[in-house]
Amino acid sequence: MSTKYFLYVKSENESTDSDKKSQIFFLNSPQTFLLPQVNMDYYSRNGLFEKGLIEWCKQFGNGSKVMLDIGAHTGTYSLCLAQNFKEVHSFEPQKMTYYALCGSVALSSLTNVICHQVGLGDSTQVGTQTLNIVSNDGGGSSLHATGGVMKQETIEIKTLDSFNLDNVGFIKMDVEENELYVLKGAVNTLRRSGLPKILFESNSVNEPLFNFLKELGYGIIKINGFHNMFLASSAT
Repeated sequence: MSTKYFLYVKSENESTDSDKKSQIFFLNSPQTFLLPQVNMDYYSRNGLFEKGLIEWCKQFGNGSKVMLDIGAHTGTYSLCLAQNFKEVHSFEPQKMTYYALCGSVALSSLTNVICHQVGLGDSTQVGTQTLNIVSNDGGGSSLHATGGVMKQETIEIKTLDSFNLDNVGFIKMDVEENELYVLKGAVNTLRRSGLPKILFESNSVNEPLFNFLKELGYGIIKINGFHNMFLASSAT
């Protein structure tokens, strides 16, 4: 059983006890996305960001395995791939983006997606950290940003290993230069799950990151058509 939701919308200037201008919207769809309004023109013309890449990722689906969406934003990957996995754990530390993620999951009636308002890192980052927000759509927020910071937010950081997850079959990771730290805090999870495939973003050839993956036993494949997307797959 899964609860279905509708939207009840009141006018900005309407008093709580007045219903004259209220509207009701029922979204009868298994996938309903709450997306940043600032990107509305792009979505109306092109659809979802990275939609082709998301469709490509469905080949890694396994109904008995767990998927991890690390840096989930408002949940595009989580929603689109939820039906391909037993369970999805979605990690998003930024407050308003996390709320939109939860709204997307609720409106899509997905009971197998678990949302976590936390950032992931290694043991040196555990605790509270400052997240630098660099855009109005929540994208690009980073612990490491040094320029173009619009505002800052205090977030909680944990290691992936602290969640004691196993049976992980696929990981999507987009954490804006914190990938190496996430992996350092996830070694036990990765080994316990047999080195699941990892789709990750790297805006440059990050030798420390690539070398760490290789030391764990991964090979790295560049994704055709993307200058900054890679797939880490077990080298054995």
